[in-house]
Amino acid sequence: MPRYRLLAAVLLILAGCTSQPPAQFAPEAQLAPNALLDGRLFGVGPADAPEDPGLLEVNDDMRAFLAERVPERASDSRKVDLILEGILAGGLELEYDNLLTLPASEAFYRRAGNCMSFTNLFLALAREAGVRASYQEVMVPPTWTEGDNAWFYNLHVNVLVDLPGAEQVVDFNIGEYLRAYPRRLISDEAGESRYHNNLGVHYMTHDDPARAFLHFRQALVLQPGAGHVWTNLGTLYRRQGALAEAETAFRHAIELDREPVAMSNLARLYREQGMPSLAADYARQVERLRSKNPYYQYYRAKQSYDAGAYAAAQRHLERALRKQAKDHRFHHLMAMILTRRHQPELARKFLRQAEALAGDGDKQRYGDKLDLLAGS
Repeated sequence: MPRYRLLAAVLLILAGCTSQPPAQFAPEAQLAPNALLDGRLFGVGPADAPEDPGLLEVNDDMRAFLAERVPERASDSRKVDLILEGILAGGLELEYDNLLTLPASEAFYRRAGNCMSFTNLFLALAREAGVRASYQEVMVPPTWTEGDNAWFYNLHVNVLVDLPGAEQVVDFNIGEYLRAYPRRLISDEAGESRYHNNLGVHYMTHDDPARAFLHFRQALVLQPGAGHVWTNLGTLYRRQGALAEAETAFRHAIELDREPVAMSNLARLYREQGMPSLAADYARQVERLRSKNPYYQYYRAKQSYDAGAYAAAQRHLERALRKQAKDHRFHHLMAMILTRRHQPELARKFLRQAEALAGDGDKQRYGDKLDLLAGS
């Protein structure tokens, strides 16, 4: 899995719906969403909370680090370069560790962390140096698994730097970042909510439900409308066998923002509880939404291409390109398909488009393929 995905919420949940089912399980299924936040099931009180992480706090050691490496009169662009050099090269030499979700100061001292840790550290140092920078959420496309009607959905966060007359994206794994991905600026509170959500997922997958709950609840204190957090909270309740609470959380996630991952969890819950009609209804809605997703069509196109079904691959990819025409990989795969279908002129057209949209490394690769096609 690419590094940049590990900053995401690590959601194991699926697509949205347009309607809500009637009451399920028992009368207690009619819970108010806020009733899920009292913590009694996990043995914690309403006032219990994780320690304040001081997510973007800068201390004297960090200021000394900046003073040694970043001149005050340097341009903002130069400051960004020097901070990155200090973090990744001759200064801290920060090492990637996907298990470490850390505030800025802890990442500074431990010289390690995952994408969230790197983002917090860079953002804190950049602002201390006078550079305008913000959290940026990137909607990384989901990835699919065969046989279980499920996809893995990722909410990636990096940094957007506001430079005079320009913008610069700073990402721990910039080679995997694509400009085609939808993105938006988010507040510091939303960034901290994602930090707590990540920790909640970590503790949930390490069998510490009480700590997981505290972090999910804190994430919702910071961002009550975060549907993906409600979905993860539903997963936590489901793991505890609290099915009515899980159902309420999943339904609330869908109600808030048609959360694109809660649906399959709800369909699975109904299927396992012997409610096949409800499960099938939600599964159909999942399939309809999935079929409209250009990255799912791209995934299907790759499957068909690998199987030698080039006409089917082309049909899937044409659907994908109608929805998303700025991803260089779509154009590259179309060029490959058209080459297999003995249409070299059209293949060259798509490969030139792939080259125009790609980053430096892929540009060279596509240019080499164009040379090969030109000689064919």
